[in-house]
Amino acid sequence: ARDLEQQRADAIAAIRAAADVLAPLAARCGGDLDRFLDELALGAEVDTWDPRADRISLLTLHAAKGLEFPVVFIVGCDDGLLPLRPWTGAEVDYAEERRLLFVGMTRATTRLVLLTAAERPIRGTVTKAAPSPFLASVDASLLDRGDGAGGAGARARRRDMPHQARLF
Repeated sequence: ARDLEQQRADAIAAIRAAADVLAPLAARCGGDLDRFLDELALGAEVDTWDPRADRISLLTLHAAKGLEFPVVFIVGCDDGLLPLRPWTGAEVDYAEERRLLFVGMTRATTRLVLLTAAERPIRGTVTKAAPSPFLASVDASLLDRGDGAGGAGARARRRDMPHQARLF
């Protein structure tokens, strides 16, 4: 009987937490149930940040708008990802992509870390990656490059690091 009571209490807590997370979406949709269901199905709240969580939050740049964090990591600051070029010939709104990156950068209140890759697997092939052209607009005096630009010591430290195994 005690286990049943605990399961019921856990279920109620989970429902309340879900309601708290979905409340902003419900407020935006008002009484329009079809809109609510459409936005829910499209994952409108997948990136919802829960300020009660004392953990690392993983958000898209879109979902981070209006929020602030002491430390922000923006991963994938590579040409082809920022700006996103999904396929050859695709139209890219460079102004919007640039604005989105800089909005993400301003979410950091203390420290911002922009990460690029030397190589990136694309459609099963490892391809050399280049930094996003948008990074050229960042004042060089604000950057602490971890790409070997710090001299031989930085390169030596990198060489001593163990190789990370591929996940896939």
